[in-house]
Amino acid sequence: MVKKIENDWRIDTYDGYLDEATFTLKKFVSTKTNDHEHCVFCWQKITDLNIEDCDTEGYCTVYEKTGQTQWICKDCFNEFKNLFNFKVI
Repeated sequence: MVKKIENDWRIDTYDGYLDEATFTLKKFVSTKTNDHEHCVFCWQKITDLNIEDCDTEGYCTVYEKTGQTQWICKDCFNEFKNLFNFKVI
C-alpha cells in the first residue's frame, strides 16, 4: 500500500512497486543504446555526459518483474527511503 505525502507531485502516480527494494549507489555509465536514465520520482536526468544540472550517479535497483534497472536520484532517495523502506547495499 502506497503511503501518500500530501501535495507531493513526485509520488502522485507511484504504486509502491519499489517498496522495500534494495539499491546500490552507482555512477551512471553510458552504453551504445542508452546515454541516460531518469529518476523514478522527479524525472531528474542521470547521465555520465557533461550536461549541466544532471546527476552523474544515483541509487539503482533491478525491478524483478521486468529485469530493468530503476534509478532514483540522491535527493528523492534520501527523502523517501524511510517512507518506502528502501535498503542500501
